[in-house]
Amino acid sequence: MATEIEQLRQRVRTLEGVCAEAYQLAGAVGAPVHVLDQLHAAAEGRALPRGTMLPIAPEDCAEIADVQALLRQVCDLLAPRVYEAVGQRGGRARSARKAAAARRNGRRGGRPRTAPQHA
Repeated sequence: MATEIEQLRQRVRTLEGVCAEAYQLAGAVGAPVHVLDQLHAAAEGRALPRGTMLPIAPEDCAEIADVQALLRQVCDLLAPRVYEAVGQRGGRARSARKAAAARRNGRRGGRPRTAPQHA
């Protein structure tokens, strides 16, 4: 019985250590205060201030929100250039049928032109 109690005490110390490390990680990523409070209480072996840390969304962490904002800025800067490049490539599509048609038109004097309409 005494051995079992000592094993349980060791397990509690181990879990408190894990909570202390999770607290450090949560602080590094800018987790919400209620999450930090929960982890801090658990690491010190105190009663938890809330029943749960959940729900928590990735956007609730400051670091993740900052990265998402940076990605949005980069996308806003690059999007016009990407669309321009895609548009330029669109008119350059090559196929065997297009190449054959270009050769036929070249033999006939080039691409057919419509006569200008005078009003």
